[in-house]
Amino acid sequence: MRYRSLIVASVIGLTTATVASAEQARTNLGVLTCTVVNPAKDEGPKMTCGFKPAGSGAEEKYSGNVRGSEQDLPSGKVVLVWTVVGPADGKIGAGILSQRYIKAKGTSGEVPMLVGEKNPAIVLQSETNNGSAAYASITQIELELTGTPA
Repeated sequence: MRYRSLIVASVIGLTTATVASAEQARTNLGVLTCTVVNPAKDEGPKMTCGFKPAGSGAEEKYSGNVRGSEQDLPSGKVVLVWTVVGPADGKIGAGILSQRYIKAKGTSGEVPMLVGEKNPAIVLQSETNNGSAAYASITQIELELTGTPA
């Protein structure tokens, strides 16, 4: 019986250590700035984005769409800025942000985050600006790499 308790305690300790190290292994990969244009009702909002990696690295250009929103986005143009968070030990390759992002489940008052569907280690954490109401309503976006500097 005592060995059983020791094994259970060891497994719990390893699980806790693994979760803690996974959380510590995340870092700021850079900043994604998107201009969202909300056209006529028959089309979804379109985005043009630039990703500036932290440290050295060439800026990448992305196009995208807002695929889901809990409410109508403001008409006209809105600029949204996200901090891109990902694994600290991962290399940033061209097109790393090309995927669909889904709004993370969270409690009210938290900064809205979008989690990568294909690669959930990549998270877009919204920054506050004049489009903060738009952040909270976006539930899904999709990004596609359109260019990198030569």
